[in-house]
Amino acid sequence: MGAALLGLLLALALFVVPVRTAMAQGVEDESLADRPISKITLVGLGRVGDQEVRNNLRVAAGEPYDARVVRSDVTNLYRLGHFATVTADAKILPDGTVEVTFLLVEQSIVEAIQTVGNKALSDQELREVIPLYPGGPRDDFLLQQSVFKIKELYKSKGHYLVEVSVDESQLKDQGILIFRIVEGPRVRIREIEFTGNRAFPAKQLAAQIKTKPWIFLFRKGNLDEEALIDDVATLDAYYKDRGYMDVRVDRRVELSADQKEAKVVFMVTEGRQYRLRSVRVEGSGDGKLRVFSPEQLRGLIALRPGDAYTKPRIDQSTKLVQAAYFTMGYVEAMVNATYVRAGEEADVDMIVTVTEGDAFQTGLVKIQGNFITRDKVIRRLVRFQPGRPLDGNEIENTEKRLRASNLFNENRVTTQPVDANDPTNRDVLVEIKEKNTGSLNFGVSVGTDQGFGGEISLNQYNFDIADPPASVGEFVGGRSFRGAGQTFNLTIAPGIDVSTYSFAIGDPHLLESDWGGTASGFYRQRIYSQNDEERLNGQLGLGRRLGDFWSFNTNARLEWVKLTDFQSGTPIEIYNQAGPYTFSVLAAGVQRNTVDNRARPGSGSILDLGVSQYLGDYTYPTVRAAYTTFLTLDEDFLGRKTTLRLNSQAGYLFSSSAPVFERFYMGGRTLRGFAFRGVSPQSVAVLNQQPWPAAPIPLTAPFGNTPANPDAVTPVQPYWQGNPVGGQFMFFAGAQVELPVFMDAVNTVFFVDSGTVEDSVSLDQYRVSIGAGLRLYIPMMGPAPIALDFAVPVMKEEFDSTQVFSFNAELPF
Repeated sequence: MGAALLGLLLALALFVVPVRTAMAQGVEDESLADRPISKITLVGLGRVGDQEVRNNLRVAAGEPYDARVVRSDVTNLYRLGHFATVTADAKILPDGTVEVTFLLVEQSIVEAIQTVGNKALSDQELREVIPLYPGGPRDDFLLQQSVFKIKELYKSKGHYLVEVSVDESQLKDQGILIFRIVEGPRVRIREIEFTGNRAFPAKQLAAQIKTKPWIFLFRKGNLDEEALIDDVATLDAYYKDRGYMDVRVDRRVELSADQKEAKVVFMVTEGRQYRLRSVRVEGSGDGKLRVFSPEQLRGLIALRPGDAYTKPRIDQSTKLVQAAYFTMGYVEAMVNATYVRAGEEADVDMIVTVTEGDAFQTGLVKIQGNFITRDKVIRRLVRFQPGRPLDGNEIENTEKRLRASNLFNENRVTTQPVDANDPTNRDVLVEIKEKNTGSLNFGVSVGTDQGFGGEISLNQYNFDIADPPASVGEFVGGRSFRGAGQTFNLTIAPGIDVSTYSFAIGDPHLLESDWGGTASGFYRQRIYSQNDEERLNGQLGLGRRLGDFWSFNTNARLEWVKLTDFQSGTPIEIYNQAGPYTFSVLAAGVQRNTVDNRARPGSGSILDLGVSQYLGDYTYPTVRAAYTTFLTLDEDFLGRKTTLRLNSQAGYLFSSSAPVFERFYMGGRTLRGFAFRGVSPQSVAVLNQQPWPAAPIPLTAPFGNTPANPDAVTPVQPYWQGNPVGGQFMFFAGAQVELPVFMDAVNTVFFVDSGTVEDSVSLDQYRVSIGAGLRLYIPMMGPAPIALDFAVPVMKEEFDSTQVFSFNAELPF
């Protein structure tokens, strides 16, 4: 009986097992683990291709079954966007292998896309931001993106309250995707208010945020929720950077009754401003410092106990400490400043942690990226010295000099990794990206002194006179006359009153020396009220820098001058010096320049001293001196500076017979409130009628105006007729305050100009004028501003010519 029972159990087992294994086990059934997969079945495919699905599956026939891989494949198929639902199942086949089945329900097709309720934006504008397309499958992720992008587009147009929804029933039943839009009114910000701010005025805080009120034609004033969130974070950081560690900032939007206007209120709880109680300097790791003592580094900290704990001063302190290490060759030195609160008072203890690293010497200095510019031009700007301590400060300084050279679009200076064979030296890599340094410019110039004129100029400030073209194509393609860092200029500037034709070529390192050389020349024709002047000039110059601020220059020039086209009323002195004259001038000068910004100085000074010796038809010496200093009176929260400029200059000709075309004159832009050349000693006698005599007229000639004496001169009461002939002595002193008005584009100036031109060293006939004006800074028109000034003389001579308005502008196209 026992044998019969055993046989019965075996028969039941053989019957039950195949039936069980033919049933679905579920993907998580442990009995499926590691069994070989023999079959993968896809159920529910219609428009989606079988191969596309299989290409996104990791499960494969012959691989052991892994439930994690099956789950991952379900996620991947969802991400395709073709399916509304994806499920997986698995079962054991009679042969013990596993069949994996994916049950797929395809997404419905979007037959058409429509927008309803949109008036402010067209259907075409909305379609551009909707990533779905007719004929494609429904994709819930892209559907949500569409709603979000439509809202963002409306909010950018000022519709802050816009609502966008999708008609699900139409999409499900007919495949028509309809976006229903409730635009709402256009909301404009009329006012921004700050509450709770005591440390900083509202105007200062408003300058930090992006949200701005509406201004007709100038600012949209749209209400943007994302921008408000960013503004709250900005204000929070602004306060904390200035020592208000406990500050809290939030915002509130108040809509008008018609929901067309909004008031944004930023609510600030400032808390206390924390101050520095003490400074502790320590090394990282064991806390010990090897290079400098803690006392030495504390002396570099810009903060002192009792000072407000502000980020600018903290950053300045860490930079000074790091610079000290960089100078000693510790280019990997890192300085970090943190703080801990000291008890319940508003005090903090500053902890400066220094990671010193190792000191290195300078190895090789490599230059890359200069296909045109010669290495020697770049190495002049790179002051790393192989074998000397690797000065980390020179990395930033070199990059500044390379940018200031204006030869490159980009530059980067990096220290290279340590070589295991030479661990004490590190190479320096200078990478540059060259730019086109040549330009053909067209422009106009207009001013009360020089009148109206046009200009065509050809400039190349990476010129190489020793690189002539080998072919016409090389010249046209700009592959010649380039690469040596020399400068070249050719200008054609015809004008109504002044016409100039000039050329100049210069080399800042003549013959690879520290001396710079220039060669230039010009022809100029100038029309004055009483006569015309022609001048031809050729000049050679030498100069060199003496340190970072001083420079020296000397030059020799040869000039040819002729006066023509005399008018009635021309002073006899001018007529008698009609020329033509040829003379040479030897000149030398020194300059000291410490201004912080050449285009818009805020501090520093410029000193210019010069002496000249005239030789030839005229022989006499001259001296000139000029000094200008700039002071920043105030700097607002936008970084705009109110500056004071004090300038003075003086000159003297050591000859009473110096020609009128070389004497001193003032007026116009040189002494505002007076006419161009209106400040000068006046003529004693003037020409009266034509034809003019062929020979010079002695000033002692008999005066008269009779038919028998047609070439006579007419006596004029000295210093009353306003006929300038220039003076031997010139002096000027002026002060000008420039204040920002609108952004960085418009400034206003208030000034006092004073000075005189006389025949001897004297201030007897001193002039003074006061005035105001505007400075328009337009970047595309160059760094020089358009200057418009109104001035009124308060001290003048009876014979002076005055001029209330003066202006000057040079506008390149």
